[in-house]
Formats: sequence, structure tokens, C-alpha cells
Amino acid sequence: MKHTLALLTALLLAPLAPLPAADKPAKPNPDQIVGIDPSDGDPASARSDPPMLIPDPNGTADYARAKRTCTGVPSIAVSRGGRIWAAWYSGKTPGAIIERCPHSYTVVSTSGDGGKTWKEVLAIDPDGAGPLKAYDPQPWVDPDGKLWVFWHHTGGSQAWAITADDAEKENPTWSQPRPITSGIMMNKPAILSNGDWLFAVNQRKTGTISLVKALVSNDQGRTFTEKGNLEISYDLKPCEPMIVERKDGSLWMLTRSQQGISESISTDGGTTWGELKAQAIKHTASRFFISRLQSGHLLLIKHMGLDVDLEAVGRSQRRELMAFISKDDGKTWSKGLMLDDRNGVSYPDAQQTADGTIYLIWDFARSKEQEILMTTFREEDVLAANEDAIARVKANRRLVSKGGTTE
Repeated sequence: MKHTLALLTALLLAPLAPLPAADKPAKPNPDQIVGIDPSDGDPASARSDPPMLIPDPNGTADYARAKRTCTGVPSIAVSRGGRIWAAWYSGKTPGAIIERCPHSYTVVSTSGDGGKTWKEVLAIDPDGAGPLKAYDPQPWVDPDGKLWVFWHHTGGSQAWAITADDAEKENPTWSQPRPITSGIMMNKPAILSNGDWLFAVNQRKTGTISLVKALVSNDQGRTFTEKGNLEISYDLKPCEPMIVERKDGSLWMLTRSQQGISESISTDGGTTWGELKAQAIKHTASRFFISRLQSGHLLLIKHMGLDVDLEAVGRSQRRELMAFISKDDGKTWSKGLMLDDRNGVSYPDAQQTADGTIYLIWDFARSKEQEILMTTFREEDVLAANEDAIARVKANRRLVSKGGTTE
């Protein structure tokens, strides 16, 4: 009995063996996060006060490039005289991915020498160090040569814009910021055959429903009118839509979704839209670019090849930006030109200028290298898609910005 009591006492007093450590989930690559709405989790606010326009942001204490911890989501525009305009957004909260950064602002930069050197001329910020954001920007030069910069303003969840009449100046005079519509209009509009500007805007309507709206201006941007819309389940994460007018007069809307690039068709100028069809083009859940070229052909810039096995490579992979040409309004595509074969490249935006040059901008490793890059190529390069064309694209690559540095 004594031995039994002694044994029980020893067992009770013995230190407990540590439990086996639970397997820690692998940390996601911050540059491969997909399906995040940057407005999720933001404080609800109906505020729509005009944001601050900060000149020469890199020369300030609060907006200097060296303080940025995440940089990405760029877009590009080129003036008639060849001045390049770029815009993206940045944050300065250590450890936060760009979509979740509680303080983010838009940066506008310009180059007058073909992208060799750049100067940041403007930052757009709703409220300084407050909780509101300015993100998803898009510079655009309209058919009359006026420069626009659109962005999303979380106060009131609206798209805002400023304009400048002289897009050739490094420091033009900017208009007062003005709200345009509810939702995000981060992609270039389609200029329709009747002269109307047609923007595709995505807006979260409720917790379960998203809207993609056809927003039209027929008076050179003085007014914008919602012509029609399409309701889509928010579970599909529809966002970043683009529209092209087909040669038969129909409007072909492509939108990023969880399934890939989904599509909807309008045959009445954007008033009504057909049901969204999933995976019209195989693609990861990330931004793509489509536009009609001067030749009449379509240019598509997307991740990886047309026959990519998304289940095998992973639907979150953002790698291998490639360009394709379609000569039959999107029915078939060329074999594709590799633009950047690295992992962590994303968010292409482009513009073709009058001389046929295609200017492309994209980001690389938003939370690490924080690079915004651009290059140039031509339609014949995409159609050739050979080693010489790939080498030209790489040789033409320029660094637009590198967050976290003084470069």
C-alpha cells in the first residue's frame, strides 16, 4: 500500500509532459493573396470630403518613398506628346499587406524621357493618418488630350477624379477633386463608335450582391450616367471589369472572378447584360488587361498561358505575365509573348500610342521589393513571340518606383 501511495504521489507531482506542438499553418505569401476587397474591414463612413492633394510627396516627411512598406496596383497613361503618367497606391504600416494597410494613399508620378527617370508629383490622401484610404488609381488621357486621374475613396465608397488640361507639363494645374460615382472605376474606358465613354464600375451592393455598372459620359466627362448594371453574387468576387466594343456592335465585358476571367455580353449598348459566364478565359484571380489596338485586333495581358491548369498551379498564383493577340474579336488568340516570367508579378495596365508602341506597367513583390515597372513593345512582337521579342521587352524594362528606398 505504501508503495502504491508513493507511486501515485510521484505521478501527481511529476511535471506534465509538453503537448506536441500543433502544426503552424504556412504563412501566405503577401504577394499572392487574392480575393481581398481592400475596403473590407474599413470603418463604415459616409464621409466624402475632398481629399488632400500633396505636391512632391517624396520631398515630405509623411509621404516619402523610404517610409513605404507596401507598394502596388499601378496604372499608366501616355500623353499625345509622349509624357508618361503612372499612378499606384502605397502604405506605411509594417507587416500589413497593401490591401489591408490601414493607411494608404495614391501616388502620381511622371516621366518626360520615355521612362528613364521619374518624378513623383502628387500624393492623394483622404485624411492624413486617419482611417480612410485612396487606392486603385487610374490615370487616363481622354480623346481631347485632357489628363484624368481616378481613384477609389473609402469615405462614402466613391470613385473620385482630378483633371489637368496640360498633360505635357511635369507639374500641371490640377482641378478640384470631384466624386464621380459609387464604386471602383480603376480601368480605362472603352471609347464607343458613337463617341461615348463607357466605364465598367464594380460596386459592392450588399453583403451578398455586387454590381457591375456601365457608366457612360457623352459630354466629354462633364456628367456621368449609369446606363445599366449586372447583379452578381459577391461569392464570385467580381471586380476590376473591362469592356470592349466588338465589331458587331455588342459590348463584351470581362471581369476578374474567383473562377478566372468571366464574361457578360450586352447587345443594346450597355443597358442590359447577359448572365455572367464563369471562366471565359482561364486565369488566376487577379487583374488582367484587354484593349483594342490600332490594327483592329485585341490585346490581352494575363498570367500564364491560355491552357494553364489552375488546379495544378494554384488559383492564387501571380506569375508569368504574357501578352496575346486576337484577330477575330476574342474567339482565338496568338501563342503569347512572355513579358515577365517571375513569381510575384501582377496588375498589368497598358496603352498603345499613335506610333504603335504599347506601354505596359505592372508591380513586383508588393510587400518586399515594392517595385513598379514598365516596358514597351509592339503588336508585331506579340505575334512573333520569339526570343528576340522577349529580349526587347526585357531590355526596354524601366524601374518606375521602389518603395522603402530613396531611389
